[in-house]
Amino acid sequence: MRSWRGPQGAAAIAVIVVMLVVRGRLLAGSYFNQDDFYMTGRAYRSDLSWDFLFSDFAGHVNPFQQLTLWVVAHHAPYDWPVIATAILAVNLAATVLVWLILSRLLDRQWSRVVLLAVFAWAPMTLVPTLWWSAAMFLWPHVLGSLAAIWLLVRWRQGDGSAWVNGVGIVLVTAAALLWHERAVLILPLVFGVAVALADEATGWRRLTAALGRFRWLWLGMAGAVVGFLVVHGLLTDVEGGGGTARQQVEVSWSFVGRSVVPGLVGGPWAGRTIGGAVVPAAWVTVASIGLVVAVVGLLLWRGGPARRWGLAVLAGYVAADLGLLLAGRSGFGQVIGLDPRYSSDTLHAAVVCVALCLRGASWPALAAKRSRALVVGALLAAYGVASAFGTALLVPHFQNTQDRAFITHLRDDLAADPTQVILDGPAPEELVLPLVGDDNRYSVILGPLPELPAFDEPSPRLRAVGPDGRLGQVEMSGGVSSVAGPDGECGYEVSTTPVDVEMALPVEGRVLLRVRYYAGAESTVTASAEDWTEEFLARRGPNELWLVLPDVPGAVTDIGLVGDGRAEVCVTDVLAGLPEQP
Repeated sequence: MRSWRGPQGAAAIAVIVVMLVVRGRLLAGSYFNQDDFYMTGRAYRSDLSWDFLFSDFAGHVNPFQQLTLWVVAHHAPYDWPVIATAILAVNLAATVLVWLILSRLLDRQWSRVVLLAVFAWAPMTLVPTLWWSAAMFLWPHVLGSLAAIWLLVRWRQGDGSAWVNGVGIVLVTAAALLWHERAVLILPLVFGVAVALADEATGWRRLTAALGRFRWLWLGMAGAVVGFLVVHGLLTDVEGGGGTARQQVEVSWSFVGRSVVPGLVGGPWAGRTIGGAVVPAAWVTVASIGLVVAVVGLLLWRGGPARRWGLAVLAGYVAADLGLLLAGRSGFGQVIGLDPRYSSDTLHAAVVCVALCLRGASWPALAAKRSRALVVGALLAAYGVASAFGTALLVPHFQNTQDRAFITHLRDDLAADPTQVILDGPAPEELVLPLVGDDNRYSVILGPLPELPAFDEPSPRLRAVGPDGRLGQVEMSGGVSSVAGPDGECGYEVSTTPVDVEMALPVEGRVLLRVRYYAGAESTVTASAEDWTEEFLARRGPNELWLVLPDVPGAVTDIGLVGDGRAEVCVTDVLAGLPEQP
């Protein structure tokens, strides 16, 4: 509790409260997007098995994420308040850990409050915060990394049992690896922190000092990382990122110069978005680089004894992060380097490394209390304003309001008439990209909804999903009609004896069948074509029913019908065709 006492503790609490209020409000206005939908749909259709937990998902093996997806899909499907609360809670836990680390490294220096504000307010972590799938990639990894650093600092300062701290670091690393393979970065970052804290040695001797003092820790962490990578390699068929040498250079520049650097100083303050990428204006890139160079120069001039090691650790972490991106996705070109999902985890490393640089530093110009107050206040205000501009640029593009409106409209229409059946088909690209194949179909992504919608079932209330999520009456433009039936006004008399309804022309592919009939009493009728069969309830009186004929082998020339014998059903017309878009 010592970290939270005094004016600095109160300032830290104020910084965290501002973060909670701002991000809480922004999260409340956001919604699910893209991967959230089809991964939830996959989890809903899967059993909770080892095969599911350790399945190869786009080259990733992340059993803890899979378990989370399964639990949410089966117990809180598309419940955004639950997800938003969980994201905010993990964000809060990471911020608290940052403060505890800074308090141990910088004791009662006011610089720890400024660094806390950098971590808490930086817009570079906002995009993956507002998107559930991206938040699952970022925050558990950052939380695990910070927990490992905190345990190491405690150990280094003689607080707590060495075994407890050491085993805790290894367990945290293993848990983070089971969440996402990006956690391989925890080992080099923790080692770098240990080197920077090796005050008993100087120069390169810090390396041997850190290796020797924590040798069992490095063996345990390396064992966890190597074991995970071996299992990962056995369970996945991972291909390299591809891309030419020029593309790799472009990705590197975009990642470091146009994403990481502007992000660390509260940007970008101006620019545009391309899908999930943020392209800063040229002046933003230049100004950001200038600010970062100035900060680095100041740290080298007036920083503490480990300032060079602190900066080296940060440079190494950014390089390792870039290496992971190049190894997996360089073939996408420079746009992938501009995606905040891949650069946002550098923030926690930067804050910790700058704290290592400031540890033991002397600032004679700030000796006076008034001077410190003015400088700290000015830095907090400047970073707050910069972050506000960066946030204002990003939020309109990444809050997923269109997805919220789409799902809200659809759920409202289902609630108004639960008997409606949804015509299955691919969702709009704005909701789920077609890159995921059949997983972008409505039956997959909407199946987990609490309303338990039905898809492609025989129904007089078959509805098509409009571009805004509204359910509209299915209509067909043209189509192939059936040949007039042999039984006069009855058309085709359906009873226990099978009857074939002949189509005027053969039909192929997935089509709708509109069946018009009348009956004196209810009767179950079975329709068939090739290897497809479907039962429907023929109701009393004149009626119209919709069936979905899947893409069966060969052309369909007639539709077979047979009843259960409870009543005779007169089928007057069958029309086959494609639906019009509502």
